[in-house]
Amino acid sequence: MDKLAVELLTLISFFACTDGGRTGCSLALVSKRMNYASRPARFYSVTLINSATHIENFLACYQAERARAKDMIPRVRHLCVSLFGKGINTASAVQAQPKSRAEFLAWSQRRAQHWRSAQDNMDAQFNLVIPALMRAVAPDLRSLALMQAQWRSDMVVRCAFPCLEELTLVGGDPSFLPFEFVPSDRPLYPALKRLHHIFSLVNKDVDFLKWAQHAPNLTHLRVSRLDHHPRITVDSLEQVMSRRAPPDVFPHLRQVVIQPVPPAPAATDAPLLLSYRDFTARLRKSADKARVDVLLLPPMDMPKPAPGADPSRGCILKLQGVWMDRIEGGDGVWAKAIGGCGEHDGTKQCSPAVPARIATPLSASRWTNVGHSVL
Repeated sequence: MDKLAVELLTLISFFACTDGGRTGCSLALVSKRMNYASRPARFYSVTLINSATHIENFLACYQAERARAKDMIPRVRHLCVSLFGKGINTASAVQAQPKSRAEFLAWSQRRAQHWRSAQDNMDAQFNLVIPALMRAVAPDLRSLALMQAQWRSDMVVRCAFPCLEELTLVGGDPSFLPFEFVPSDRPLYPALKRLHHIFSLVNKDVDFLKWAQHAPNLTHLRVSRLDHHPRITVDSLEQVMSRRAPPDVFPHLRQVVIQPVPPAPAATDAPLLLSYRDFTARLRKSADKARVDVLLLPPMDMPKPAPGADPSRGCILKLQGVWMDRIEGGDGVWAKAIGGCGEHDGTKQCSPAVPARIATPLSASRWTNVGHSVL
């Protein structure tokens, strides 16, 4: 290692720093020479999933390292952020199992107050650090996984993502960057190729027609936990993949993957079951009339969390694993190839399954994909 050129060590560091930051920290502690050589790649991939304090400490370190660098300034290319914090724990509000109706009502009131207080504290903490984080990393990001289901933003962050190629969102559109505050002729995500929306239990409106304005080069779209509410989400999804879509609506779109929400446990009730069947039938009908290949997956499996476990933790770790797999050249959630029918010259023809994506390791500046890029 002492005999290798610094430029070669730097390039090796880019290939090594794909685990969310752990390897970058370790390389910085090896020696002064390795610290200098690995500095440009130290923040190549960053995971921030613990707390607002974690984000604040990262920002201080990141800004200090950038100020110290004389050349080859370190940049964040891949970011995974969770705004769940450590979850809102209601257990501390529980003193004992209520034995009467009066005790139960009092216990419920205490628990609700505790939850509101914890939610307000978490919102305030993230509202202090998220604007600074996004302004610092947005110009250089290539991939972003953002989990924001519980966070309530009270601000608008003025930033754009000119280099972002892959985006995964849990809990709806970024609440700190609403489309309503940005002119439609200035796309927020001009380089975005792959968009994955994962809806939460409390679904927020997602208008894919607005996404078509701000991500004009999108080629792959995946929607997970799709429900029939809110209505604008399903309606706009049908419109963007329809043959009747205007030519400026996702003109480069090639594939759409849809995974509906599982039926509610009470769906054994006849009206609820009928409503869910109508919803899935509507999705199949829309897929048949789409202008692109559409893969309709079975409902997402939602395992019951263990007693006392934080249900959000499993979601965070699973998404982090998929995000890291993509950085390292894997297929992530896009591994399933769509075969059978594709559009050619306005007609659908049967064709063999598309071969799996062939990817080279990540380069120092961007992803380099060779061959077919498929779901």
